[in-house]
Amino acid sequence: MRAEKGSIGLKPIVFIIILAALLLLFFRPAGPCEKPLTYRIGAVDERFGLSREEFSRLVAKAASVWSAPMVRELFREEPDGKIVISLVYDFRQEASEKLKQLNYDIRHTRATYEELKVRFETLKTEFDDKKQRLEEDLGAFNRQVRVFNEENETVRRQGGVSEEDYQRLMREKENLNANQSQLQSRQAELNRTAETLNSMAVVINEIAREHNLGTVTYREEGGKLGDEFQKGQYARKGLKENITVYQFDGEKSLIRVLVHELGHALGLSHNDYPHAVMHRLVPDGASYDLTPADIAALKARCGER
Repeated sequence: MRAEKGSIGLKPIVFIIILAALLLLFFRPAGPCEKPLTYRIGAVDERFGLSREEFSRLVAKAASVWSAPMVRELFREEPDGKIVISLVYDFRQEASEKLKQLNYDIRHTRATYEELKVRFETLKTEFDDKKQRLEEDLGAFNRQVRVFNEENETVRRQGGVSEEDYQRLMREKENLNANQSQLQSRQAELNRTAETLNSMAVVINEIAREHNLGTVTYREEGGKLGDEFQKGQYARKGLKENITVYQFDGEKSLIRVLVHELGHALGLSHNDYPHAVMHRLVPDGASYDLTPADIAALKARCGER
């Protein structure tokens, strides 16, 4: 009887062990790449000229680049997807487009960098010269305005003015108004040149960082332009994950930026292979195909060889 009771007493323990094993099997956290990462489309700024549907298609194409070597789905778009992917228009995209509108040929090559630097320095010299002359003419204009106002006030205090003096004051006023209009036009032209210089500085610095070249500074609009240029960014804060694309030049460029940031979402870091999609820099015109270095990093992350 004692042996039989002992056998019965083991059954609950065995059951608990089996139940714990099943719970561990079914509810353990999924390892890297075991389940597709879900995403959804966030904000899509209309100034990029892409609809949400077109952007969704390109994101899916970028996601498939990572899925191909694993022969399984690594990303999936869902209405409540965890990763929010957005297109945010900022000053870097605006700078590139502004130069294109001015017929600048923007290519991310060293030759373009050298050409833009020469044009920047030439335009900057012209700008400085025009700005100095405008400031001198503005000073002279303001002095003329003060003299006119003082004379006008003197005449008013004297209680009247002759017809001759009145006609002279009106002519002076008309001349001042004409000079003011001309000075305002020159100031507007100078402002447009300043905007062009700002745009050139942004693009030059972008290309410079891609090729480890010297950057330029321009302080007319409030200081040195350009921190570390980022065409896109993956960010994780708590349970929130975001991929934001700030700048691209065409469909191929956008896909490459997305492939790079989706790689970060998978847990991949930058690598030192220059042509890899996970290299620190994301140059325009580069292929978005995975290199052996990218595939090796992906398989190591997913626990495969």
